[in-house]
Amino acid sequence: MKKASQYFSEEEKKKIADAVLKAESLTSAEIVPVAATCSGRYDRAEDIIGVFFGIIAMIVVWGITPHSDAETAGSWGNAPVALFLALSVIGGFILGAVIGSRISWLRKLFTPRSELSKSVKDRAALTFFDQRVHHTSSESGLLFYVSFFERQAVVLGDERVEKELGSEAIESLCSKFTQSLSNDASPAEAMIAVINEAGELLSEVLPQSDAEQNELAEALICID
Repeated sequence: MKKASQYFSEEEKKKIADAVLKAESLTSAEIVPVAATCSGRYDRAEDIIGVFFGIIAMIVVWGITPHSDAETAGSWGNAPVALFLALSVIGGFILGAVIGSRISWLRKLFTPRSELSKSVKDRAALTFFDQRVHHTSSESGLLFYVSFFERQAVVLGDERVEKELGSEAIESLCSKFTQSLSNDASPAEAMIAVINEAGELLSEVLPQSDAEQNELAEALICID
């Protein structure tokens, strides 16, 4: 699986940092861009793939194994068919689980979209606290979070941002961010566009003041 940091060149990372710096020059809010490779482990999908492979292996073994009857008795040394079936299920399950852990699109295929969305939102919320976006003195942190495995984005604002900017504006930013990724725009372009728009919106409700201090770094944070 391609890592989050590999989606951005050094030049693109600099452009994102410059976009954050420009947006923050217009507003007292602190903007934090984050890109993650994946937001969940999705063990259940690996188990489902393992069961699927195990069933296929059992069917194949059942089809090729001589059954104990008058004509075929002894052809496998009277080995019980049940033993071969059990071993095929176990082997197929292990093989499927390993394949599922290594092939991301296959794991995603067996994961419900609701689970993908929940994992992204939960990881974004955790990142919001881990990166201290919630801990600015003005309570005006704004997180832009994108997870590449799920191809989903989340925008989270601190208490003051939600109050002044409004939930509808935040949801609109998130929708545009996600849509840009769905339209195959480069992650850097999508990130810069939404940061620029956020800066303009925030400048109207949370304008920059001389008393404000920059508390969080502008650099793109990559979670590989």
